[in-house]
Amino acid sequence: MTNTDVDILADKIATRISAQPRWLKLRQAALYSSIGQKKLKILAEKGEIVGYPDPETEKGVWVFDRLSIDKYRMKPWRKKEVITDEMFKKIDRFL
Repeated sequence: MTNTDVDILADKIATRISAQPRWLKLRQAALYSSIGQKKLKILAEKGEIVGYPDPETEKGVWVFDRLSIDKYRMKPWRKKEVITDEMFKKIDRFL
């Protein structure tokens, strides 16, 4: 792969990334996140993700911040629990 090929590929990736809208309607957010529509609303009400009925619409169409959905989806991977010696001692008591 030449430098020119790499530059072309980088431009295509940048274009694709920037083409994704930041704010998604409920259905788009559900498809994007693979989270059900009801669950998305619950997560927004709990403050886990950013979402609310859009004040710009009369029907109260929900909108969600794509970046907050990404952050929510990454949460479990960042907080893997490390098993300590103390935890093993507690487990050993029950064996």
